[in-house]
Amino acid sequence: MIDLHCHILPGLDDGAQNLEEAVEMAGIAERDGIEKIVATPHFFRNNFVHEDLSIIKERRRELSRALEAKNIQVEILCGAEVHISHNLIDEIRKNRSYLVLNQSSYMFVEFPSEHVFSGVKELFFELMSEGIMPIIAHPERNSVFARNPSFLYELVQMGALTQANSGSFSGIYGSEAEEAVFRFLELNLIHFIGSDGHNRRSLVPRLSEAVKRAEIVLGKKEAKALVADNPRAVLEDREIPYLPEPVNPNEIQKKIKMKIPFFKVRSEE
Repeated sequence: MIDLHCHILPGLDDGAQNLEEAVEMAGIAERDGIEKIVATPHFFRNNFVHEDLSIIKERRRELSRALEAKNIQVEILCGAEVHISHNLIDEIRKNRSYLVLNQSSYMFVEFPSEHVFSGVKELFFELMSEGIMPIIAHPERNSVFARNPSFLYELVQMGALTQANSGSFSGIYGSEAEEAVFRFLELNLIHFIGSDGHNRRSLVPRLSEAVKRAEIVLGKKEAKALVADNPRAVLEDREIPYLPEPVNPNEIQKKIKMKIPFFKVRSEE
């Protein structure tokens, strides 16, 4: 398996606090069957702004050497989790190689938990015009998407992809996120599962349990694609192979409403 989303680089954000914890996280991932981890520190969110972005590659090299010394067979790659900001396009033009996933054309985009600003479609169009494919990080944790899946559907329809957190499948982030992630799966609105691992205790880098739960909705082959085939395509900078047609939530609601009068008539008889 490949974990596209993990805060494993030590001392950069609210993820691993030191090299020892980062090594333990990699060990947890290896035992879960994860072979590659893309380190995705936060950028442009709160105080997570680094003047010299080359620190990402330096920390990756340090961690890789430590894993080799411990004989932990997990490859660490570079990426970022990029928070929506007013000057995002300018930042991409200046620092693209540090913000995309493994030097590809894919980039994680993170929204605030309670808000999706009105110009997001225009921003995504600009990103795509710059040759960037936006992957929306954990949309199930955003209350706007959770309560209005049709909004997420519209972004996916225009070409955006999405990544769900493994912890969402077991309720780590609350019932709303758990319900949303399964709803999004049913609507074919999830393209990757990542751990969003932050530490060695509560938010650990594991994927296998989430894959088992996703299998119930999608099937074994399709669930595996979310942690293997699709992430591998991102790392190789090619189109993802598993891209099911998204289902419009509004159309489903219309069908349900159309059925209600019919059942009422039958019950009166």
